[in-house]
Amino acid sequence: MIYRSLLIIIYLFSLPFFSQTNQSKDLHVSGDYTHLWTKTVFPSLWAGFQRQDVRSYDSKNQNVGISYIQQLSKKKKTVLTIYIYPQKEIDNHNLRDQFLSYDYALNQNSGSAVELKPLFGSLSNDLLKVNYIYSVFSNSMGKADFFSGVKYTDKQSLLAIYECGGWNVKIRVTSDDMTKDQLLELKQKTEAYFNILTIAAIKLFPYKNEPDIVLSPAVQRDSMMTKAMIAAAKSKIEWSKNNLDKKEILTGFNDMKIDSEVYATEKMVEFYKLHKNDWPIQPETEKYFNEMIRIVENKKTKDHIYEKFHYIVDYPEGESQKANYIQFKIDHDISEDTNEYFYKIFYTLE
Repeated sequence: MIYRSLLIIIYLFSLPFFSQTNQSKDLHVSGDYTHLWTKTVFPSLWAGFQRQDVRSYDSKNQNVGISYIQQLSKKKKTVLTIYIYPQKEIDNHNLRDQFLSYDYALNQNSGSAVELKPLFGSLSNDLLKVNYIYSVFSNSMGKADFFSGVKYTDKQSLLAIYECGGWNVKIRVTSDDMTKDQLLELKQKTEAYFNILTIAAIKLFPYKNEPDIVLSPAVQRDSMMTKAMIAAAKSKIEWSKNNLDKKEILTGFNDMKIDSEVYATEKMVEFYKLHKNDWPIQPETEKYFNEMIRIVENKKTKDHIYEKFHYIVDYPEGESQKANYIQFKIDHDISEDTNEYFYKIFYTLE
């Protein structure tokens, strides 16, 4: 079991993305481009699209982005970009964190607020199952303009991020004229042609080994907090072993299934009730668990998780329950402290 500062782990996860920007470069390719690490082939022409750029974000050309363009007229253009990038450490919030990062960046660079509603899907064959998160949305993209400074153009867009074991794949589409159905059809064609399931098979999770657990520094305030969070993390691992197909455990944590977090939360509260007299408890810990008990006993666990995970979890009823849960928190004196992340589970793949 590994205990490290959650903030340090987040910093380490973020570091490669900052360095990629500094090292990014265009690769000059004629004819087919083959990504050597995954053997994925990107032809110069595909499905009515022409390859525009091959961009590398690291010195080994592992992390790449390949852009295709379909120009029907001056005002009708669709850009498809496929990103392939390795992951040395992967935790159960991998897809969620990437989706949130994209949401933030998109809204920072859009002329108006963009609602990125998460949807969930999977691809499978006889050996593997790849889970992914996606969204289809409208946004406005800015472009430098001599007269107005920045000119914004309305776009129809799609984002999809796939858990592929030690690799991630991201598909991004922006279009002047495609409908939602056309964007989804393009996504399916891209998934099939560029063999996302084949990429997932390259570096699988060591599923026979238990994931490691990383704890937030906040849990160190007393033994109860530490032991209860370890119990929660182990319960999440136990749930995955008992409820997920081996085919999907090989490629990712699939932490979008809310039932795993419900099970972990309820086991954490159960642990507290059984052991609350075993060790000295800080006032903050007692307050936290009293609030969590009120949440669980009032059958609001799923609503709590939905809010805690920034609404990025597979809970179809969540949106309709948001207002009710906010009122419940007011009526039952539930603080924002209950939304803090206290642990993650993760694999180190290299």
